[in-house]
Amino acid sequence: MSFAFVSDHLALDFAATVAWRTTQPKELLAEPEDFARWAVEAGVVDRLEAVSHAELAKARALREAIYRLALAATEGAPAAGGPSDSADVARVRRAAAHPPVRLTLQAVGRVERRGGVQEVLATLAASASDLLGGPDHLLIRHCAGEPCTRLFVDRSQAGTRRWCSKRSCGSRINAAAYRRRTRDDVQT
Repeated sequence: MSFAFVSDHLALDFAATVAWRTTQPKELLAEPEDFARWAVEAGVVDRLEAVSHAELAKARALREAIYRLALAATEGAPAAGGPSDSADVARVRRAAAHPPVRLTLQAVGRVERRGGVQEVLATLAASASDLLGGPDHLLIRHCAGEPCTRLFVDRSQAGTRRWCSKRSCGSRINAAAYRRRTRDDVQT
């Protein structure tokens, strides 16, 4: 299984580790080693060893809180939402209160990223806090590709990006539209 990093934001890529949430949810962090591999592939740390099942559960809980808060942002939810928003904000805040991953300059152009699960979660929570608490929360969008449930930051100049990834969701939608057009042209 491979991970996709197309959301233009670390916290949203983390939230996307459940695919197809509304149709056939697929848990991409099924085992502790999946979370360790995701953290390395995402560039959060250079390596992450010995993730426990309890730590994986904490990571998933943080992920779900980030997803719910980001989804609320796409729906124009007010800054002070309901009780679940408060619990989600509190979860993100608690995780962000810990020290983040440590960066050590090795040479010009090379940095070492070190930390354990708690530091990775703190880094993810800080990333989510920066996104959700700052002006970029207004740029969070929901992918228009059905049944994709990925969220992304629309940094396009016109602010009209529709898909999480032009290669996957955008290509699939464009191909389906082309097939419809050519089928309609043949029938007329």
